[in-house]
Amino acid sequence: MQAGTAAGNKKQILVVEDEGLIADDLQRKLERLGYAVPAIANSGQQALQLASETEFDLVLMDIRLKGDMDGITTAQALRDEFQVPVVYVTANADPETVSRAKVTEPLGYVLKPVGTDNLRSTMEIAMYKYEMERRLRSSEAWLRITLRNVGEGVIATDPGGGIVFMNPVAEQLCGWPRAEAYGRPLRDVLGLCEENTECPAKNLIFDLYPEKYHTYSLISSKTGAPIPVEVACFENRTADDVFGEILILRDITGRRKLEARLTQAQRMEAIAAMAGGLAHDFNNLLMIIQGYAEELSTDLPPGNQEPVRQIQQAVSMAADLSRQLLMLSGRNDGHPEVVNLNEMVCEIQPLLSHSLGKTRPLATELGAMEGFVRADRNMLKQVFINLAQHAKYVMPQGGTLHIETDIMDIEPASAGARQYRPGRYVRLRVADSGPGMDKTALAHIFEPFFGKNRPGAGNGLGLSVAHGTIVQCGGYISADSRPGEGTTFEILLPCVGTFQAVSTLLERSKGNDPARTILLVEDEADIRRLMHGYLVEDGYQLLDARNAEEAEEVAKAYAGRIDVLVTDVVLPGMTGVQLAERLRPARPEMKALFVSGYSPEAVESCGLAKGRAEFLAKPFRAAELGRRIRALDRQEENVSSDV
Repeated sequence: MQAGTAAGNKKQILVVEDEGLIADDLQRKLERLGYAVPAIANSGQQALQLASETEFDLVLMDIRLKGDMDGITTAQALRDEFQVPVVYVTANADPETVSRAKVTEPLGYVLKPVGTDNLRSTMEIAMYKYEMERRLRSSEAWLRITLRNVGEGVIATDPGGGIVFMNPVAEQLCGWPRAEAYGRPLRDVLGLCEENTECPAKNLIFDLYPEKYHTYSLISSKTGAPIPVEVACFENRTADDVFGEILILRDITGRRKLEARLTQAQRMEAIAAMAGGLAHDFNNLLMIIQGYAEELSTDLPPGNQEPVRQIQQAVSMAADLSRQLLMLSGRNDGHPEVVNLNEMVCEIQPLLSHSLGKTRPLATELGAMEGFVRADRNMLKQVFINLAQHAKYVMPQGGTLHIETDIMDIEPASAGARQYRPGRYVRLRVADSGPGMDKTALAHIFEPFFGKNRPGAGNGLGLSVAHGTIVQCGGYISADSRPGEGTTFEILLPCVGTFQAVSTLLERSKGNDPARTILLVEDEADIRRLMHGYLVEDGYQLLDARNAEEAEEVAKAYAGRIDVLVTDVVLPGMTGVQLAERLRPARPEMKALFVSGYSPEAVESCGLAKGRAEFLAKPFRAAELGRRIRALDRQEENVSSDV
């Protein structure tokens, strides 16, 4: 390694030597070799002071220093505080001194008297070793960060099977903090059972094939719940030495759920196709039966009409069953509209309570933020009725049915994105306190008539129709149950907008004025979330939507007054200006605040009367957003007073 010759590239050396003549000699020799020596220290305290003021590449340290700190103590302090490498200069290389010096991990020794050639070779080797150590430390830091942030659990052991490393994912899966797991045998921390037999797993290190994953049930020490995992084992070794084993743990819970949902969807698709064909043929037969029954009714005397009425009643019941088959097949599209799910729960609650009976109370917990979804209102009501009928069937002796709603955001990089499309959803949870069911019944719960006469599994077409309706709406429905713990249905429906009422907001002094309602339209989710928070803090009631089309539908579904439209100018499809113009005829009281990253000229073509619109350029602060909305209010007051 050649020392740099340009002034800007010279390595900075600190000489620590309490003999002035020797220090000057070392400085001259180092400078002739191409190094810079900006300072000389004659004591340990002075060396630490200089190191705190100037960044040095290396310290040339005399082991024998006068004062409270000798060279070895000073070198240790420099290494601990400033990570500066040291080369010792000594006239005494006795075993005791060398033994003490080794602890400080020096990069070399130079024996006095110091020759130029000896100094050159020692310095070049020291600089090279330090650069290699620096690269190694950087590589180790990169590897540690990588292992701690990978999505799979990583556990490393020593040759005896004791744990020497666990990343956060492995900690979470095993339920062991890494500080407590270090040094413990692998079998004490990793509680694996054979997935099918639930027997404790054998010695992984000997039983797992290299680079082959095997599926186990991992029993978490924190929750005691089994987690399906794939485990692979690799030797950590060089060509000559074995340093231990590395185990990779892959949580496959999400994958299992996704596979189960795919299997369920394929099964239901086949059933739906068959149901559609059956309904078609069935309706043709019913048409014939109904026609001949009507003809027979005209030929029979009035006293003999009862058998015909029984036939017609049976035809009506069969036609209802046929309609359910058509709903199951997805051939009954209905009339989709924007529906407030919380309002629908309140609307249908009396009917559900009556259907459940006095021994099965209905409890509801509706989310503070109400969600709008796009669905056929009557078909969605039928989903509630079918789920309530299932609860009634599985709770013959009584029990409680819980209905909960809330808003759930699935981020693109989150674990939920592996199972569902990223976006905002309205989540509906319907839970009964029935006997629950085993995994076999749960896997077939949405199939027609599968659970008939099976404890805890429901009966008929109700759950099949509910599944078909939710899928038809672009949503997801799943069930979770264990014997003795009841059954919970979770429904996710794409959210086209939300509403947050003033009763759920922070208490603020607003006088006697009613809370004002703002329709917020912004296609960037993060910006919409920020602006929503700003407006909530100011005490406004909030409607929000992702684009102009959904905003128009939410505004149509919302019966109350909308005071201000806050919208981005540039939206997918319709612009914010066009949206304001479309909403204005039905809501003449509504004012508009346009926001954009473009210039104010972007809204010049809006054609709205003065005092009815404002423009706010991005980026802006929360206070500025509130000020502009209040300015619109003042303009309206001025217009009213002028009139």
